[in-house]
Amino acid sequence: MYLRLLKNDFRKNPISNLILLLFMSLSVMIAVTVTLMLTQLFTSITTMYETANPPHFLQMHKGELNQSDIDEFNESYEGIEHWQTVTIITIDGNELIVSDGKQKKFSLGDCRLDISFVKQNDKYDVLLDENRNKSEIKTGEIGVPVILLDEFDIAVGDKITLNSGNIVKNFTVASYIYDGQMNSTLCSSTRFLISDEDFNALLGSTGETEYLIETYFTDSSFANDYQTEYEQSEKNLPKNGQAITYTMIFLLSALTDLIMAMVFILTGILLIVIAVVCLRYVVLAELEDDMREIGTMKAVGIPEKAICNLYLGKIRILMVTGCVTGFVFALFSSAFLTGHISRTFGKQPLELRGFILAVLVCIVVYGIILLFSRKILARMQKASVIDLLVTEKGFGKTKKVKDSLRKAKHLPINLIMALKEVRKGYGIVFILFLIISFLIIVPFRTVQTMENKEFVTYMGSPVCDLLLEVEQGENLEERKATAEKLLLTETEQGNIESFETLRRVRLQAFGNDGDIVGIHIDSGENSGDGLKYLDGEKPKTQTEIAVSCLMADELGKSKGDTIILIINGEQQEFTVCGIYQDVTSGGKTAKALCSFSSEQAEKYTYQINISKSGNSERLTENLRTKLNGGYSIENMEEFVGQTLGGVSLQVKQSAYIVLFIGTGLTILIVTLFMKLRIAQQGGTLAAKRVMGIPLMAIYLQELYPVLIAGGLGVFTGTMLAELFGDNMISVLFEMLGLGLKRFEFASVPFVNYFIIPILLLSVLTIVTSGICRSIRKINIENYFNE
Repeated sequence: MYLRLLKNDFRKNPISNLILLLFMSLSVMIAVTVTLMLTQLFTSITTMYETANPPHFLQMHKGELNQSDIDEFNESYEGIEHWQTVTIITIDGNELIVSDGKQKKFSLGDCRLDISFVKQNDKYDVLLDENRNKSEIKTGEIGVPVILLDEFDIAVGDKITLNSGNIVKNFTVASYIYDGQMNSTLCSSTRFLISDEDFNALLGSTGETEYLIETYFTDSSFANDYQTEYEQSEKNLPKNGQAITYTMIFLLSALTDLIMAMVFILTGILLIVIAVVCLRYVVLAELEDDMREIGTMKAVGIPEKAICNLYLGKIRILMVTGCVTGFVFALFSSAFLTGHISRTFGKQPLELRGFILAVLVCIVVYGIILLFSRKILARMQKASVIDLLVTEKGFGKTKKVKDSLRKAKHLPINLIMALKEVRKGYGIVFILFLIISFLIIVPFRTVQTMENKEFVTYMGSPVCDLLLEVEQGENLEERKATAEKLLLTETEQGNIESFETLRRVRLQAFGNDGDIVGIHIDSGENSGDGLKYLDGEKPKTQTEIAVSCLMADELGKSKGDTIILIINGEQQEFTVCGIYQDVTSGGKTAKALCSFSSEQAEKYTYQINISKSGNSERLTENLRTKLNGGYSIENMEEFVGQTLGGVSLQVKQSAYIVLFIGTGLTILIVTLFMKLRIAQQGGTLAAKRVMGIPLMAIYLQELYPVLIAGGLGVFTGTMLAELFGDNMISVLFEMLGLGLKRFEFASVPFVNYFIIPILLLSVLTIVTSGICRSIRKINIENYFNE
């Protein structure tokens, strides 16, 4: 019976039913796509980690190392399953030349990540091929980390030449490497895999030798406690480098795709909202059309529940059709959207649990829409037989008729008619454009902010032109003196306007619970300048310290609290003067004016501002040429771009996908809405033509309400995106625990605020104008013969 009613209803109202089917399908498609994407992401990481076996705790170290101290410490620590020290050879990117034997030839000098050569491990921290098997590299071959492919065009079969001093070594790219622990641009390093023979030949002859001290536990949650004990050890264990735990490795690996998934989750939620709004509009319009039939059924004693079930039956059939259609399309769309997951973690086929979760999501969406359908159809209970058959009051609210024409004498008559009409049924257009504009603008504004030069303030650094780091390792003070001398020379020559020096030390601090925590502190006369503080301000005295928000959370401190630092074996109190945001060094850093001269420096950082007559590219190249290895010299925009390259690229891709979906929805919905309206108002439009009202006036009376409702929706959506969009992104980043708690959209040229609104309104105008032209084709005789 329901199928017969649905068939008759489709013949009567094909457009309204298509609107419902479209949004039900889209809602299910997005929901299922996100489910399959997240399932594949976590399955891929889990499967990869089972073979790669990344460490639960990693301590990077430059300099001399006493393995017996590490062995003795680990043997006395309960819960350790395995430990190993991996030797790596750090290579300057400028010494690596990629070529294909034809026209392609470039160096890896622009790579922000520290490049290392390693040999394959046996069981732990294994580097994998694209099938997630242990990668085997022969002599003369090299495996290239897959994360570099977004920035550099390196193909299998290309030649990579190492030209370092007196050593020239040619390698052939044999495969791409999937690295369990260093597969994100947010990591500080990346690893190339070479054979044991080649590695042993290069060790000690080129580059700088570093160590990865890796520890595995029976439970990965032991890592944080182990790190504290490791740093407090009286043996002064090697820690001249960054430390990272399994949780952070996992988060950095998944971050790029998690952000993309979050964007689509938001899209899916808003699509369901649009579907419910469309459902309300279409069902109420259908109830108004069937008002006399419903009144007749009530009058002859048919129960209200039975009448409601007639409409619910149709909605159920539409929902099942929408779920099946959306599910099928989701299978195709997820294959495209999970491409980055496959490129990062290797190929991963869909598993049974992914399909089961997708089916459950379909059921949830089905239940949500069915619930709202029942609430909409509940209006039948409030309408009496007299309302439906005698007064024809129907299911809407009684509105007082206002004499708008007399009160607005000076406005064009077509505009007055439009302003009066826009309050009757155009809410769907307003809500549609509000949601779509919000949905499109937020991702684009996020990308603009992440690509903005000022985003560096979220990375614990003030805005400057160049960043020069004297990296950790041997002869640090000598290399620092060389860099400073060169910078002073460039300043005297007028190429540099000014530069500030930061000296990083690693100290230990007491938390509120009495635990000792390691903390990276950048000290200097201008330390803390130029940062955006969540609370408080920069240090102004020798006993003040500003800490990152993650560091403050771990220590249990807030502005005005006292932090006890262990300096040269003695305890010294500092007052927390400010809390800022930082996504570097695990997000746990601090700024202070105190020099901590008794403590050994980890590294030095120079924040350089170029003079008006200076040239950024020429100065960068000059510094790199004269300083050689042991330094990192980067343009600030390149630094931000490469650090967040994978993340911003995925967000940008998501933004364009949402733009495509939003524009497509605009065209479809406006087309269906206007066709439905013209079909419903055919008699009124025919009457206007018979009365002699010009066709252009009728055309404008139909066009203006849509433009007014759409324009108000776009304006409201834009305002909401600018006012609250960054707060929504802040919540997302805070949930991820990256060290960002307050994300603020960057300022852009004023004209940029109008690009997306103008695009949406242009689409609206073109589509509505095209549909309104069909008014001239209305057959007047048909309506009056009826």
